[in-house]
Amino acid sequence: MHFRTRLVFTYSLLVSALIAILAFAFEIYNLRHLETRSLQNLDILCKNMSHQLDEIVRPMVFITEFLLSDSNTLSAITTLTRVERNAANSSYIRQAKQNLRVSLSTYCNGSNFYRVSFFSEKGDILSNNLQVPTTADGEADPGIVPLIPDAGEYMGKPVLVPAYIDPWNKRYPVQVFGILRLIMGNNAASYIEVQKTAASLEQIYNLNNTGSFLLAVLKGNGDIFYSQFDEKDNAALGELRGSLTHNGSISRFGGRLAASWYSPYTDTHTVVIQSRTGMREAVGDTTRMTIIMALCISLVSVAVITLLSRRITVPIGQLIQRIENTNLDNIEHDVLMDFRDDEFARLCQSYNALLKRLNTARLKEEQLGLLHLQAEFDALQAQVNPHFLYNVLNVISHRGVQNGDEVICEICEKLASMLRYSAGVSKRLVPVSEDVEYLKNYLYLLKTRYRDKLIYSLEIEDEVLRQMIPKIVLQQLVENSISHGFTGNSGIMRIDVKGYTKGRYWHVEISDNGCGFREEEKAKLESGMGKMAGALNEGKLNLDIGGMGFLNIYARFLILFGNDVIFRISDTADGAKVTIGSLMRKEE
Repeated sequence: MHFRTRLVFTYSLLVSALIAILAFAFEIYNLRHLETRSLQNLDILCKNMSHQLDEIVRPMVFITEFLLSDSNTLSAITTLTRVERNAANSSYIRQAKQNLRVSLSTYCNGSNFYRVSFFSEKGDILSNNLQVPTTADGEADPGIVPLIPDAGEYMGKPVLVPAYIDPWNKRYPVQVFGILRLIMGNNAASYIEVQKTAASLEQIYNLNNTGSFLLAVLKGNGDIFYSQFDEKDNAALGELRGSLTHNGSISRFGGRLAASWYSPYTDTHTVVIQSRTGMREAVGDTTRMTIIMALCISLVSVAVITLLSRRITVPIGQLIQRIENTNLDNIEHDVLMDFRDDEFARLCQSYNALLKRLNTARLKEEQLGLLHLQAEFDALQAQVNPHFLYNVLNVISHRGVQNGDEVICEICEKLASMLRYSAGVSKRLVPVSEDVEYLKNYLYLLKTRYRDKLIYSLEIEDEVLRQMIPKIVLQQLVENSISHGFTGNSGIMRIDVKGYTKGRYWHVEISDNGCGFREEEKAKLESGMGKMAGALNEGKLNLDIGGMGFLNIYARFLILFGNDVIFRISDTADGAKVTIGSLMRKEE
């Protein structure tokens, strides 16, 4: 398979897989977002439906309270329920009924309510609606009994009556619902009922215009007041009553999204669910959009990859052909090719430069070998000089902003001394005493930052102070202790620097009370030092040796002292210790 074909196939497969993953994640995100938004909409809808029912019921309850607070109405009701029905009391009974009819007709507007009625166990039926069937003498027909639920258990509180067919209107049957209230304190049970047509409920509960939502209202005792559910869902709704403990207590009903709202005014739970048809439509729209987007992006990506692969492989093929035609006879001639892309032009230039280097490599091989160690030394030295500036500047800035006192002058003076020392290029090697002075300035700056949290000591013999070492070694080792040995440590930081002689060698130990070396870190450092020593012996030391850490210092010691170098890392009882040193040299 050609490189271009593999390139197109591989990247097309990769892009397609990535797009598929992103499309799947996007689909999941959209579905969750859609579900969250749908639940929020259901909560709002459910709350609004419950409040609208409250607003319908509120004036109906008000009428019952108003009638029961009227003295004439109460007097008429008392007469009808307590006075014996005989010829002597017939005039009182007729007058009470007349007064009650006047109250019902006066206070109850027929345009707001279908009917306001009074009826009792004694067969009295009075209404503000003239459609109540009557007997031959003009009285209401007691043979027609309205729907009377068990209202006694509510102790005179308004009872919400579900929709039923009005039994008093035989000519034009009308479905009504109402508020029924038991009148307390009488010998015979009597009731006031305020009715409205069931059509007023349909006006507020008309959610089926799109077929997306279904609604049901469950009374506090578990009876269904109103429902758009089927029989199976109505049965499940009765079992759900125990879960409707508070508003928003359900989010699922029969595998569909649902919301509930409780109205303490009417003692009803309003439950709204999103129908399966509505859910499928919403999810289907999201899925179709995701698939279309994924396909479009995939097609565009494959087309772009194909064009880019051609743009890449054609110049490479031309360059390969020219390289194959290059031999020792024409190695001195440059390869001339006109590339539109800078990368391929630089590749051609690099190949021409390679030819020139090959032509002169053998002549310069010995010179490069002699300059190799010197170049490595200079590169390592150059890495050290600017490294500490950032930390010191932070100390100065922090101290100046917080205090604004004269201490800043001392900090600046110490910094200036350090900069002069680190920026100097006239000497690659310095006495230990000069590096100790540089370290003292650095420790002073650390002390201004950490104050009493930092404790340090310097004990170095005079003989050691006269030995020569590369610049900025001691400071770097102390900085490593501060940076790595006290990570996450909020206690006292102690740094001890000791210099002593032992036999023909001088030693400098830097120890701390930090966390010590981790086993994997220690093994990695020791392995790196071993590889570096082997590379130096073979003349193949790599300049990129890991920045400003232990390996940098070890490389400089290797270049300077060779096999006489002492460089050890170890853990102590309360921290870590680094020991450096070499064979003592006489003063020149």
